[in-house]
Amino acid sequence: MGGSLKNNSVIKPLIAMLISALFFAFVFDISSESIRTASYFILIIGIVLILAVYRSSLPNTGVFYAMVSGMLLKLTYVIYTPVWCRQHDVVDFGAGEGHAAYIEYILEHKALPDFDPRSVWAFFQPPLHHAISAVWMWINIRLGLSEAHVRKNVQILPLLYMCLLAFIVYLICKELGMKKGGTAVTMLIVSFHPIYILMSGSINNDALSVMLTAAAVYAAIVWYMYPTTGRIVLLGALIGLAMSAKLSAALIAFPIAFLIIYKLFTDTSKLADRTKLISYILELSAFSLVVFPLGLWWTIRNRIMFGMDANYIPEVGEHVDRWGLVPTVLDLGTASPFLYMKANGFSYDEYNLILAAVKSSLFGEGDFASLPVFVTVLGWILFFANTAVIIVFIYSMIRTMRSFETGPDKGIMIFLLLTVITYVAGFAAFAVAGKNLSAMDFRYSAVSVAVMSVFSGLAYDRLTAGGRKTAGYLLMTVSLVFAVSSAAFWLAVGLVS
Repeated sequence: MGGSLKNNSVIKPLIAMLISALFFAFVFDISSESIRTASYFILIIGIVLILAVYRSSLPNTGVFYAMVSGMLLKLTYVIYTPVWCRQHDVVDFGAGEGHAAYIEYILEHKALPDFDPRSVWAFFQPPLHHAISAVWMWINIRLGLSEAHVRKNVQILPLLYMCLLAFIVYLICKELGMKKGGTAVTMLIVSFHPIYILMSGSINNDALSVMLTAAAVYAAIVWYMYPTTGRIVLLGALIGLAMSAKLSAALIAFPIAFLIIYKLFTDTSKLADRTKLISYILELSAFSLVVFPLGLWWTIRNRIMFGMDANYIPEVGEHVDRWGLVPTVLDLGTASPFLYMKANGFSYDEYNLILAAVKSSLFGEGDFASLPVFVTVLGWILFFANTAVIIVFIYSMIRTMRSFETGPDKGIMIFLLLTVITYVAGFAAFAVAGKNLSAMDFRYSAVSVAVMSVFSGLAYDRLTAGGRKTAGYLLMTVSLVFAVSSAAFWLAVGLVS
């Protein structure tokens, strides 16, 4: 980054995304919840014409069009997805419980709940997302929008967060010195991965937490490369804010702690020079003074006022009947690309952890088996394309970790690997402890998908730079097929919904 926050290449896209979000909230009414309308097609044609008119001022690259297409796909998903559909612990506005009710409570009372947050479903979660959403709804109401429009507009926020996530990953690629080809591989996966498409329409706290966590990963890399007090304070603020959106974001603290310690012990000048060492300690103190209050205030408040434990999680989801090494890990047989759920008409709830991770990352807990058969066919294509992407992920991480001498920095590579390991292990531990279908949803570890995608881009650059162009083209093809199959599936769902 260096001084990139002052660079128009960063500021202009951020302004463009903000203006677009405001346009879709106040000018284009998305409360119709259908893409089978003339207004939707006029909107898409209008966007295409704008891109065509200003093409000379826009980056004429595959990366740019992959990112824009991914954002439009997320917008499409938001348009046809009601605020009560494919959500997690949301229920609906007016229901009196769930994330929607949490937002409504703050909107109505202009304050946080003054009762034990365990007494109402979902109110135990940190309130940053809900407070932002309440303020957003208040602005919408003051502008005279209808109740349906105001409620639908809440989805504009997670849509914006997921678009920002893609841009943050792009900045990580640039910071790591990735070439156009490697960046394209990364952005094809990130821009079209269904886990982020689903989050773009979800009004719970997942999207904000994941976006802020990704921003913390980027800030950690920037601080490591260009250490200053301001940057480490920003890093602490991002971690703290991510935890104020969802406490599980604290997992990122472990790989970041490694990066900070690694930086200290590899910078011998700071260890040898007493003045520099004191300066470093002061930087860490400033970091701590920001991250702990921001990250733990909600937990401490509820512990003092209501005796609520820091790790409190209510009983949730359908309990999995089959458990043990064979069904949980080794039984990979399946007759559907979608999660087996009794609630969706299947005979049992998914019990295999690997299948549950893959299926939930692609389709969430949606009831797609009841849709026309061609949707299931597209689901299978996406399932197998994702399987190829997972193989690419594993290959890319192994190859990249074996090639330290070609860069990026060893510390950064270990940090990214630890991020993946921490979140995948966290997902597995939570699922095993919970023994229920909800705990087996990979959305809890969604940030790891973005980091693994970065590894894929790095691997592509190494392959092509090393003369292994066929292997590189295969990696690019896998990413492209995955992106196309994801777009086809989610457009099909919108057309038949």
